[in-house]
This record gives sequence, C-alpha cells and structure tokens, in this order.
Amino acid sequence: MNRLLNKITIIGSSLLLSATLASAETTVCYKDKWNTPSTIETTKLDGGLCEGKFSVKDMEEKGWRVLDIKIDSNQNSLSYKYLLTNDKLTKKEIKKVDTNENTQKLSYQAFGVKIDNIKDNKTVIDIGNLIVGQSGVVIHLHDRDKRLIVANAKVISSDDTSSTVEFSKFNDIKQDALPTSKREVQKGDILALNYLYTSSMLIAPNQEAFQIVRENFKYNNFLHSDVFAAQLKVNEEALPSKKSIQEFAIKQNLRTIFIVIENKVYVVDVKTFKTLTNYDINYNSSKSELPFYTRIEDIEDAPLDFDFSFDLSILNFLLDEEDKLDEKKSSKTNSYEDYYKNILGIN
Repeated sequence: MNRLLNKITIIGSSLLLSATLASAETTVCYKDKWNTPSTIETTKLDGGLCEGKFSVKDMEEKGWRVLDIKIDSNQNSLSYKYLLTNDKLTKKEIKKVDTNENTQKLSYQAFGVKIDNIKDNKTVIDIGNLIVGQSGVVIHLHDRDKRLIVANAKVISSDDTSSTVEFSKFNDIKQDALPTSKREVQKGDILALNYLYTSSMLIAPNQEAFQIVRENFKYNNFLHSDVFAAQLKVNEEALPSKKSIQEFAIKQNLRTIFIVIENKVYVVDVKTFKTLTNYDINYNSSKSELPFYTRIEDIEDAPLDFDFSFDLSILNFLLDEEDKLDEKKSSKTNSYEDYYKNILGIN
C-alpha cells in the first residue's frame, strides 16, 4: 500500500510522464543520506522493486528505465529518488529534432570487426565513411567465453572504403588494489566501435530542451543531469570544465555527451571529446540557466582559503590577480551558450 501511495505521489508531480504510460508498471526506488554521487548508479537502492538488492544499473539490465530523478540535499549528504518504468519503447518520428543535412550520419549501435593488421599502433579496417573521433575498445577473447578489454581505440581517418583506427592505453577503470593486464593489441582481437554509445549524458539550457532531446533519443540511456550537478555541488565547482565533464562521464561509463546550444544538439564522443554530429532542435532558446538545466540548487565555487600571516602587499597582489581572473571568466561565461560554445570550440 505504501509503495502504491508513493507511486501515485511521484506520478502526480513528475513532468516526464504522459498518458502513454498509463498501462506501464512503475516503481520508486530511493537512497537516503548518500555522499558519493559518482557511485549512486551502482549502489543498491531501497524501496520499490529494488528492495535493497538492486542498483539503477541492475534495474536497467532487468528491462527497467529511469523516467525521473529527484535529488534533495541535506547538510553534507544527498537523497535520491528514482522513478522507473518497464514500458517498452516504440519507434516513432519526433518532429522537434531533425538531422542536419550538412553533417555525417551517426549510428549509436556498437559493431565489431576482427583486427587482421597492425602497424605503428594502428589498424586499417574495411569499413568506410566513419567519423573522425569515433571511439571504441579492443577486446581480447580467451578461454572461449572470457573477455578482456586491452585498449581504447579511435578513428583518425576514413574514406569511402576504409578507415584507420589508432590504439591507446585503456585506463578507464583505475583501482590500485586490482592487477592490470600488460597485454597489447594483437591480430585476432575484436575492435568494438561505438562502444556504449547509447549510454549518454545530456547538458541542456532549460527544461524544454532537456525533455525534447530525451523524447527524441529514447534508445539512449541518459544519466540525469541532476546526478552531475550533485557531483559539481560536492566538488564546489560552479561551472564544469571540459576536464570535469569528461572525467565524470568516464567514471559513469558513459560514451556520448549531448550538448544543446542555440537550437542545435551536438553529440560529443566522451573519450576523444570530438563532435560527431549535430541535429537541429526546436525549443524556446530565450531562456537558459547555468551551469545547465538541473534541479540542484546553490552550486557554488569553493571559497578562497588565505593564510593571513604573510605580507599584506602579497595579499593585495593576489586579490588584484583574482579580480582579473574573475573579469576574464565572466567575459567568457556571460551566458550558457557562450560557455559551452567555448568548451566545444564553436565560433
């Protein structure tokens, strides 16, 4: 009965639900007093059908998907409430996002090819018209059913018939307590491109743009922007840098970032941070908020910590330099659009 009451309360307040979900089953899972936002996706949740046994990742593997997230802050901890549904997605055409004819088509479906040549840490595959900056991983198969990721991979050139892919060290999973493999890429290994491209993060200027993108790309599993905002709040980082965006996405095992700027949504590869494609999007662009659309409030920069035991003239010099930095920062971040155009290198 309590679960039913919680379900009705959340459904009544959620902005992401519609009549199409009337016949779908929903459940509410939560986690109270959590202080490590980067691990919330793999933490076992309480309540609902999670029952303290399943995380969000576990529920997604069981066929559920996240409809909405509510995050409340309380002193030094955060409380998370997830609304999940098991409704089956159906393909339908959404008219508010259109493919830009001047950009390459991007498939979010992962595909694999066996490596049969290696030279100077690169391989050439017989697949053309890939996008420079597309990434993936190299997988070594052994003992029939065991798999080991041995390298990252990225497309560095492509023509109509073939593409060149370069390898680099795979260090996404950093754990000092666990041994790491020194194995290098060999012939016979599998190159998996577009690896986890449907695991995505969305940065949007307002709620309308946020919802339109999620509705148009239903086969992408978007980590809610509130989770990233919660991490920024914990780190006292008011505006996310390119480095913090990339590092957070890698820790969350995401591989594409959707950034909405001036009626376009740019799709960025997490590993290479290259813009792969963009789409025209129709939304009210007159309203935007920094750092992005989120319901997490009061994300502030870390306070300055000065040692007042040193000479006052040094302090005055530092304050003057700080003012100059603030002026430079404000000139670059006077709007959501300017800030993210600068991060993506868009003129």
